[in-house]
Amino acid sequence: MHLLATSSGLIDGAAEAIDLKQSPADVVILSAADSELASLARAADSSPLSLRLANLMQLQHNFAVDLYAEKTLAQVKLIIVRVLGGAAYWPYGVDVIAALAHEKNIKLVLLSGGNDVDAALTSRSTISATHCERIRQYLSYGGSENVSALLNYCDHLLNNSAAPKPATPLTVAGIYHTQPNAKFAIIFYRSVIEGGQTAPIDALIKSLGSCTAIYVASLKDKTSAAFIRDNLNAPAVIINATSFAVGDEAYDTLAAFDCPVLQVSLAGNTEEDWQSSTRGLRPTDLAMSVVLPELDGRIYTRAISFKADHHWHEKTQCRIVTYQTVQNRIDYVAALAKNWRQLRETPNAEKHIAVILANYPDKDGRIANGVGYDTPASTIEILRALQNSEYEVSNVPVSGNELISFLQSSRRKSGPSKPSSVPVF
Repeated sequence: MHLLATSSGLIDGAAEAIDLKQSPADVVILSAADSELASLARAADSSPLSLRLANLMQLQHNFAVDLYAEKTLAQVKLIIVRVLGGAAYWPYGVDVIAALAHEKNIKLVLLSGGNDVDAALTSRSTISATHCERIRQYLSYGGSENVSALLNYCDHLLNNSAAPKPATPLTVAGIYHTQPNAKFAIIFYRSVIEGGQTAPIDALIKSLGSCTAIYVASLKDKTSAAFIRDNLNAPAVIINATSFAVGDEAYDTLAAFDCPVLQVSLAGNTEEDWQSSTRGLRPTDLAMSVVLPELDGRIYTRAISFKADHHWHEKTQCRIVTYQTVQNRIDYVAALAKNWRQLRETPNAEKHIAVILANYPDKDGRIANGVGYDTPASTIEILRALQNSEYEVSNVPVSGNELISFLQSSRRKSGPSKPSSVPVF
């Protein structure tokens, strides 16, 4: 049988046998969620337990399951398995581990990989349903406190240490970080906290210097929207790390603050893939974090982190997949936000505005061309609106024909020579 070297959860090794080469430990936790494994690895650093972690995607081949059961699982005291989709999605693994637990008198907890109880799966565990439910809640609710409490609860089951407090669910929305009189706001998903992957948000907070960071379930969630309205005080700039679009300005909470909203993305591909791709971001990231947010008027900036699988966590003997921040991209977004704030606080009379009109193909009849759209008349209305908002605008043409004549009289001729004048209103 050919065995692959250990690979990360980014790669689907379902058709190959992989030897994880993990030594036994007190506790083994198996999950298909990279974010969950990353959060557990961080908690393990401050736990007295010996712990091994593994991604179920690396144990899709039956021989890989047999090998892992023989080399690692047969000698542990407690096994926790989170199976996304239930036993039917990993039937061989569930059967082998359940049989092993009964044979070796190992404490076994079989749970759904989602947030709901899977009674059929849990019934195959070897400890009480009460203990299983307690463990399920720690993992389902997520967050660093709950994950640390989970490991303490494992210690309680194995060594009769003091039991930690029950799991505490994260609120639908909440304040992650705040400073008095902050002019910058960051909005991001609650799931980033649940998975313990806040490094990009932490780096952005540090680079901005002063901000309020709020986590939400979704911008479409009414509770989340109300929390933002109640806890943001006239931000100068909002940085949004959620995806998709609200799609209706009447329900767009961020639009109500009437300030620039800069869009960032936490990319789902690795930086190496991004660098080598002619497209950059994956199609899903482009759709969810670039195209759709623009429907709400978001100003896209750039990805501030990428998925990384090169971090080997020695204590859990697992290759951890998590967000890897890219500091120069973080600093770029922070500098851009500060520039937008400065522009917002500059009096309109001191601002310099450019209105750029198309001229393609290069013919007189194509200047300011717009299909089904009276561009010259609209441009005049824009100039008048700027004038009414105290921008320094004068000599506004009275008609579209006058505007076009003015543009023709001062446009650049073909060749390298510079125009004798530039249209300024």
